[in-house]
Amino acid sequence: MSLLEALEKRATVRSFSDRPVGQAILDKAIRAALTAPAYNHLWEWGFIQLRDPALREQVAEAFGIRDIRDASRLQELFSTFPDEAKQIYLRALPVQQTMLREAPEILVPIYRSKRGETRAEGPVDLNAHAAIWMGIAHLLLSLAEDGVFGCTLVPGPSNEARALLGVPDGWRIATLLPIGYPRGKVIHNPHPTRVGDFLHIDRFTGFTLPTTDEPMG
Repeated sequence: MSLLEALEKRATVRSFSDRPVGQAILDKAIRAALTAPAYNHLWEWGFIQLRDPALREQVAEAFGIRDIRDASRLQELFSTFPDEAKQIYLRALPVQQTMLREAPEILVPIYRSKRGETRAEGPVDLNAHAAIWMGIAHLLLSLAEDGVFGCTLVPGPSNEARALLGVPDGWRIATLLPIGYPRGKVIHNPHPTRVGDFLHIDRFTGFTLPTTDEPMG
């Protein structure tokens, strides 16, 4: 499989079959993650393989992760989103906690954060954060090559969850990553393909694709 084929095969999956994921596939994916660039070339990362069902429940509780199934509430939350983005969230939020219960595997990538990350004044303060996410991208591509998929579930801060997982001071949880073989057909959400919408020569000339009124920057 070529790199482009792996990139196009990767998809976000939230519903998993009960087929186990072999440890060799996970090990290969973590090796792939370690080929990504790392801040200061130190790879101060870890990947916690969350196997204990009771611990999964405790972590979900600590982060306040719930399945949101109130249709009117969901419509209200995403009323201003472009239609394609809205449909993705409407599928995602009803299964947030279910996903953590039912995924054959959960990986929790953690990293040693750079001082000042919480009050970043520019991209340089986010180097460590950016690096672990490049590693996660490599990991997901390796899994896709083997027909295994996942979903990044980025939680808010929780000292309780950090304590449950043994995350030391100065380290952060990047995301929760439920993974497994898909249940049913994999849906590939459309991605933009027109390079001209994104490539700017010498000066940024504006963003013309659908967006939201969410405050940014």
